[in-house]
Amino acid sequence: MELAVEEKCEFLPFLSPRNVQTRSDRIVSVEFARCEQLEDGSWFEDDEQTVKIKANYVISAFGSGLQDENGKILPHS
Repeated sequence: MELAVEEKCEFLPFLSPRNVQTRSDRIVSVEFARCEQLEDGSWFEDDEQTVKIKANYVISAFGSGLQDENGKILPHS
């Protein structure tokens, strides 16, 4: 995480990825749903509150990955 701060990465907490949009096999944006923690400690992903952010790269957190619309895991590049 320290390296990401040094590289001036922007951290956007409480967002869950919904869609990675590409053009000519290059990432152009990522769409997220807002997340809220409920009183019982569980998390709720609100699909009615979305945020779309322009992006050239996606850095995957430990334990996460990308899948296509059919659920097929995409290779890392």
